[in-house]
Amino acid sequence: MASINRRADRGNRWEVRYRDPTGKQRARLFDRRADADQFLTSTEHSKLTGAYLDPVHGRITVARFVDEHYRATMVGLEPSSRVRDESYLRTHIIPAFGDRPLASIGYTDCQTWVNELSTRRAPATVVKAAQIMGKVMKTAVRSRRIAHNPMAEVSLPTITEPEDIYLTPAQVESLADAMGEVGARYRALVWLGCYGGPRIGELLALRWSDIDVLRRTVTISRKVIEVSGEGMVEGATKTKAGRRTVTLPRRVMTEVEQHRAAFPSDVLVFTSAAGEQIRANNLRRRAWASAVRRAGLDGLTFHDMRHTAVSLWVAAGASDLEVAKWAGHRSAAFTKSRYAHLFPEHGEALADRLDAFIASSTPTPAAAVVPIRPL
Repeated sequence: MASINRRADRGNRWEVRYRDPTGKQRARLFDRRADADQFLTSTEHSKLTGAYLDPVHGRITVARFVDEHYRATMVGLEPSSRVRDESYLRTHIIPAFGDRPLASIGYTDCQTWVNELSTRRAPATVVKAAQIMGKVMKTAVRSRRIAHNPMAEVSLPTITEPEDIYLTPAQVESLADAMGEVGARYRALVWLGCYGGPRIGELLALRWSDIDVLRRTVTISRKVIEVSGEGMVEGATKTKAGRRTVTLPRRVMTEVEQHRAAFPSDVLVFTSAAGEQIRANNLRRRAWASAVRRAGLDGLTFHDMRHTAVSLWVAAGASDLEVAKWAGHRSAAFTKSRYAHLFPEHGEALADRLDAFIASSTPTPAAAVVPIRPL
């Protein structure tokens, strides 16, 4: 039986005694009778509804919970994502909350942490750290360690997306020439990147077996990433849509053929001077940075080659469906929303067509008219 009694030996505090769902006797002290009554009522209700949480379970520290329970949920992540998340846990989350019991962390603690982190880190870093902390606490809720996720209502800083850069065909050629000057073996990489649209990890994983010279196609089905502590890790593209075949312009295929003649390789299309797989970070710091400066394209990133490819496809008349297929997007809707400003069907074009309807002033309707039946 649950009971509430005043304990003179405990400083005249109110003791609630109750049994948990397993039948184990438990007790808790309160300074006020009202608080004791409220606790007992909520505890009995949680037992009836199945929402009861053993208070002992919430005493585990965040660091211990991450080690013993949360890391098991990271097994399915890609190597690069797993390393990234481990870095955020080690750098931002464990130092702030590691020695705190899960049940002791509330909304105010989390919001204060986010606010403080925002004073010394970029918004994107803060948001990612908060997302991972949210996952940790969500896992704690699912594990019935705590009743709710204190990160759920935390306000996060706004990430300002940088403007995409789109090169003209003339700028693509200038960049390729500049790349050829600092490292001739990377010239074709620019042509293929700006007209075929692979991501840098997909470019560096390309094999000659992926190139069909007669059909002028490149098949993209794998990627390579550099993972701290693991080296170069190669795997399939993230999604089924990411496995795609793109038809290349003749000029681009000519550049690829010339590259093969100048830098023969049995397997990989692009290799380092030592014949090894190229590390994207090394390429960025050395040949790419120098070529970008020479071409007068400061701020250009590897990913801007992909943006350029999309813009050139659209300029050449590709539909949103064709762009989605070549870019490896999951849906044309995503492509349309991401690159809506590149497609010709803007409001101005639609308004011009409506103006033409108005100017015609014909009694004939522009579309079939369906008579409305009276109800």
